[in-house]
Amino acid sequence: MSEQMNGDPAATEDYAESTHRAPGLGIVGIAALAVAGWGLAGGPALPEAADLGWAAVGIGLLIGLILIISGTRSRK
Repeated sequence: MSEQMNGDPAATEDYAESTHRAPGLGIVGIAALAVAGWGLAGGPALPEAADLGWAAVGIGLLIGLILIISGTRSRK
């Protein structure tokens, strides 16, 4: 990144050729669209607070498992 700030043309070309994608940003974008659609639909009633707590625990467990599994794969 410091090369880009220094004006090194080779560094900016390397940066432009990067094909790395961030799937997390895609998931956050889809979630944002879902929340926006939910709000435009009149915001259906939320379930009981106890149910929301268990849903948050389940989502946290799922994300934790995904992070553990993705960390164990081999890097090339």
